[in-house]
Amino acid sequence: MAYLETTLMDELISLGVCEWHRYVDDTFVFINPNANVNDILSVLNFFHPPMKFTYKVEKDNELEFLEVKVIRIPERHTLETTIYRKPTFTGLITNWNSYVPIEYKKSSITSMTDRALRICSTYQLLSTEFNEIRKIAKLNDYPTSMVDTLIGIKFSKYRNKQQSNEPTTKNSNDNRQIIYVEIPYIKTTTSELKKRTQHLASKLRTDLNIKFFSKPPPNTNTYFQSKDPITKHMLSDVVYSVKCKDCGQLYIGKTERQCIRRLQEHGAPRTTFNIQQQGNHDLDDSELRRSARLKNKTTTITTTTTTPTTEINLDQEQTSSIKKYIIETGHNMDWRNFNVVCQENHHYRLLVKESLLIQAHQPELNKTTHSIHLIVFPDGLSKTYLPDPAK
Repeated sequence: MAYLETTLMDELISLGVCEWHRYVDDTFVFINPNANVNDILSVLNFFHPPMKFTYKVEKDNELEFLEVKVIRIPERHTLETTIYRKPTFTGLITNWNSYVPIEYKKSSITSMTDRALRICSTYQLLSTEFNEIRKIAKLNDYPTSMVDTLIGIKFSKYRNKQQSNEPTTKNSNDNRQIIYVEIPYIKTTTSELKKRTQHLASKLRTDLNIKFFSKPPPNTNTYFQSKDPITKHMLSDVVYSVKCKDCGQLYIGKTERQCIRRLQEHGAPRTTFNIQQQGNHDLDDSELRRSARLKNKTTTITTTTTTPTTEINLDQEQTSSIKKYIIETGHNMDWRNFNVVCQENHHYRLLVKESLLIQAHQPELNKTTHSIHLIVFPDGLSKTYLPDPAK
C-alpha cells in the first residue's frame, strides 16, 4: 500500500483527491465535489489487478470509518466525530451477574468511556454516548450508581488532564520490582487473600510491588460433553496395541487413519466392528423437539478411503506381521479389546510416541524396534513414564 500511495499520489491529486488518510487497508479520502469517483477507482484497481478497491460515499453528510462516525457540518465547514456501532451490535457485554472478577466488569464500562472520550468531538456528542453506555450497562444488569461513578471518574481525569499543562509522567520514586501473581477467583476470598498478601509483603519485602490478577474459572460447558463420543475403532492418529488371545503376545503400532481400517489390514474380520451408530440419545420423547420422521433415523458413519503417503508404499495386508503370525501359528487376536494407547495429530510426534513405546515394552509381534530415529531419548524412556499398552 505504501508503494501504491507513493507511485499514484500525483495522479490521484490530479483527479481530485484532496486528503488521503489510511489505517492498514482502510482509507478515508476527501475529494473535490466535481471529481469522478469511478475515475479514481479505475486508477487504483488498474495498478495491481489482484488487489481490488471498493468505496462507500457519505450519506446525509455522514460516513463511517472503522469505529468512528464522521459527520460533516456544511454550515460551519467542520467535521464532528462520534462512536459508530455496526447494525449487528447486540449490546452484549460481560453481565454483572457473571462469575468473573469485579475488575472485568468495571473494565467493560471504563473501556467504552475511554473510547468515547477519545472519539467524540463535542460535549453534546459525548453526553449522547454516555447515555448509550448507560443503556448498554442497564441491559447487562449493571447498577446505575456504579456506572455513573465510573463514568464520572474517567471524565474528571480527562478534564484535569486537559486543564493541566504538565505532561503526565509515571511516579519515578517507586523503584520497587514489580511482580505479577495470578490467583484463582473465588469472590470475596480472592479479595481477602490479596489484602493479606500485600500487607505481609509490605513488611517482609519492601522492595517488591506485587500486583495480583485473577482469571475467571472455566466455563460450565467445559465440564459437559456436548458431542457424541467417537467409538474407539473410529479414532484416527493413534498409537494402538493388540494382544493375542491364545498366548498374550503383544503388538504396538500407529495409524493416521481410522483404527478399523488398520486392524482390517492386520487381518481383523470385517464383521468385528459395527460402523453404524445410532445418532439418538437415551431421552424421553417429551424431551425431544423433532418430527416423527427424524426420531427413528439412523446415522451412518462412513470411514475415509484416503490413505496418507506414509502408509501407501506397501501392501499392508500382505506385509502385516500380525497377519503372518496368525497364518503361521493359527492363533487368534483379541481384536475387539484392542487398546488406544495415545492420540497425536502431529505426524512426527506420533512416530516418536510409537517408537518410545516399542523400545520400552519390546512387543513380541513387532518386526522393528522403532519407526523413527530417537534423537532426544536415543536409549528410550522407562516404562514408568509411558502409558501401559496392555491396559
